[in-house]
Amino acid sequence: MFRATRRVLAAAQAINKAATTHRTKLSTGITGLAVHPDPLHALRATYTSTLKVLEQVPASAVYRQSAEAITRERLAVVEQAGEGNTEEQIEQVESKLEAGIAEELIQQAEDELKLASKMLEYKPWEDLEEAPAPGQWEPFRITPSTTTADDLHPK
Repeated sequence: MFRATRRVLAAAQAINKAATTHRTKLSTGITGLAVHPDPLHALRATYTSTLKVLEQVPASAVYRQSAEAITRERLAVVEQAGEGNTEEQIEQVESKLEAGIAEELIQQAEDELKLASKMLEYKPWEDLEEAPAPGQWEPFRITPSTTTADDLHPK
């Protein structure tokens, strides 16, 4: 009888330990998007990698400034949640960021990391190899604040 009790006690302790380290969420509710087993760690790692890539972009580049600000803000929220991976911590991060569920945040972070790498490759902050044709960008100089309905629909 005592052996069975010890086994039940050990199983209960294992379940409690597993509950604190594994997700209890079964579905994201989004087709094709599985529940991530360790979303906060994945977010930390991806945000950190993105910041390292952005360090290679010139500090004067608008892309670096905006991407770095957003990434640092999101990383701070994730780090503020702590090292654990409880549903409460994950929900806290989701509610503070207001940008979707943890799995969507991971996708966004991974997409930004890919984009940062592409930006390094394309170097949009550098001058064009060839000067644009005269008047090429004129249609884009019209701004909504100076445009009237008649300007948008000429007769």
